[in-house]
Amino acid sequence: MVCNTHSSEFPVAFLSLGPGDSDLLTIKAVRQLKEADIILVPATDEADGQLKSRAAAIISEWREADCIETFCLPMLRNREAVMMVYDKMVERIADLYQQGLRVVVAVEGDVSIYASIHYVMERLKQAEVPVIQLAGIPSFIAAAAEAGLSLCSQQQRLVVLPGDADVEDLRQLLTNHHVVVVMKLSQCQQKVKEFLQQHTDVECHYFENIGTTNEFYTTDHAAIKARQMPYFSLCILYSN
Repeated sequence: MVCNTHSSEFPVAFLSLGPGDSDLLTIKAVRQLKEADIILVPATDEADGQLKSRAAAIISEWREADCIETFCLPMLRNREAVMMVYDKMVERIADLYQQGLRVVVAVEGDVSIYASIHYVMERLKQAEVPVIQLAGIPSFIAAAAEAGLSLCSQQQRLVVLPGDADVEDLRQLLTNHHVVVVMKLSQCQQKVKEFLQQHTDVECHYFENIGTTNEFYTTDHAAIKARQMPYFSLCILYSN
């Protein structure tokens, strides 16, 4: 359902929602949400057959549900199914744009950090549909703030790994004055747990579902190794 109508054209806004707390949206993001005619958000199928969207939950404080349209993304490593969804999104967004509507595509985290939605942005640009990208707060920045950490300082270098951490890579990075953020821990949790088993002196800050009511944080190695790490989990590693 479309909430307003406009006769002029507006660029499609790819909007970063941050980690999960609706209060962490930027003022610019809230303004875009309030002015949008239709907001597209990602959703996933739950075991009970219902669609679940963290993005819609974040937005709900600022916009009514009938302005929100979900697109279901399969949580699979096979990207072919995901690309099919994105292709349909390109068609849908282009059509809405041609109608002169304000379209917002809401993305959890920050659009510029490991966000496959960039495929849709590039396809729209090729179709000469103008797009803009709005920055947000990455989950690891929110996590560092939550734990009161100085994420990196002085000569330290920050490295962000996208769920493909390897024991030897972690060892080398931490030995060479890097602070390491590992995102999407569910994809490499055994490697990270193995690393912590071998390097008990490493300082590990582990987070789940930052900015939500299900948020969890610990630095205890035993507790971390005992966790079944969900998709929305990350850790920040420091060498001691």
